[in-house]
Amino acid sequence: MQKDQLNAHIGKKLKQLRSQKGLNLEETATMTGVSKPMLGQIERGDSNPTVGTLWKVANGLNVPFTSFVELDRPSITKITYDELKTLDGDHGGFHVKPLFSKDSYTPFEVFYVDIDPQQSYYSNAHPDGVEEYIFLQKGYVEIAIENHCFELKTGDALRFQASEDHVYTNKSDEKASFTMIIYYS
Repeated sequence: MQKDQLNAHIGKKLKQLRSQKGLNLEETATMTGVSKPMLGQIERGDSNPTVGTLWKVANGLNVPFTSFVELDRPSITKITYDELKTLDGDHGGFHVKPLFSKDSYTPFEVFYVDIDPQQSYYSNAHPDGVEEYIFLQKGYVEIAIENHCFELKTGDALRFQASEDHVYTNKSDEKASFTMIIYYS
């Protein structure tokens, strides 16, 4: 799927989710903290929404992040890394490749994440009951959750309740890569 096709698909999904919930754009803006004009641009496929914007919309509508990129589910799915589309963080340096989305069969989402050297990404709290599982494949990442800071190096993993704001930081001079699973209880 090309970038413009992805934007159109995200817009279609947003409009579909909003309609299913019986919401107009103004009500959706209030629930998500994303402006009405921005939501309209996303729905028309005129905007290339950032990861942060999509997270705000997903949290506000109480739907999985991958709701915006999921397709119908076949019985077997093979993912080709080189064909994955990348969504970038609000200020760059944080790159997310959605792999598997939450649906009626699976209560989780799976992503590949890359953080550029000397970059951080701030994530707003997820709804209560949501857990994150981080599996660091390459590099060094610090994850700050409330008053705690966890240092992960290649091969380390971390599970945490994601109902608090959290920050991912790569303080090294090399790209860090991890797999993230977000589990919805």
